[in-house]
Amino acid sequence: MALFWFILGTVLGSFYLVYATRVPKGENFINSRSKCDHCGYILKWYNLIPLFSFIIQRGKCFKCGKKISSEHFFVELFTGLLFLLSYIYFKSGFNFYVALVVVSLMIVIFISDFKYMVILDSPLVVSAILVVILKLIYLGFHNCLFSIISAFSMFVVMMLIERIGTTVLKKESLGGGDIKFSFIIGLILGFRLGIVTLVLSTFLALPYAVASVKVMKSHEFPYGPFLAGALFIVFFHMNKFNLLLNFLFKF
Repeated sequence: MALFWFILGTVLGSFYLVYATRVPKGENFINSRSKCDHCGYILKWYNLIPLFSFIIQRGKCFKCGKKISSEHFFVELFTGLLFLLSYIYFKSGFNFYVALVVVSLMIVIFISDFKYMVILDSPLVVSAILVVILKLIYLGFHNCLFSIISAFSMFVVMMLIERIGTTVLKKESLGGGDIKFSFIIGLILGFRLGIVTLVLSTFLALPYAVASVKVMKSHEFPYGPFLAGALFIVFFHMNKFNLLLNFLFKF
């Protein structure tokens, strides 16, 4: 089963890369065929086998021989490894399937937000629907309802942060995608761990934000990947973070 989840991860990783790079540019990611960026050669099925096609072709186009971007290989590999990690860590059940949602969402957001400074709506909507269905199946209606309330609470908190930040900085402080993403974080983790995720994401983003200002002379940077990374860390260590919170707030 471990091999199955790794292979599935590589296949989905390839799909996530295509989706997250084509949709922000307004391209049709379903009907349009994959092709070489250099010569326009329409790739055949055997040119699209995750990992293996890149290795066999030595990272070059089958037709013109020019280099193919290595991001295809590494996104497929990384997604496969994260699916495998999810299986090793959780084995099965509710947490395992939600972990796959978290990993998938993280990959898409990393690509789209770092490349195009946008968090797409469709992955957020699909993730929300999947998590709600999983909670109804595994945890019941009342838990699901509480999670939805937590999700809206997180959304309101992020809206307030955005309003305060915009007022202080005199410009947009958070993108709409970041605010919508907070709803998913609250839905998955609940309000308490959702706040922990926001705090952790701030610390994760701080070095990049400083580098963005000092080196790239830009005050804009993608916050979504750091939110996604924090969500991943907190979700995979929920018990430890809950124990820490219980210890801190019992006094």
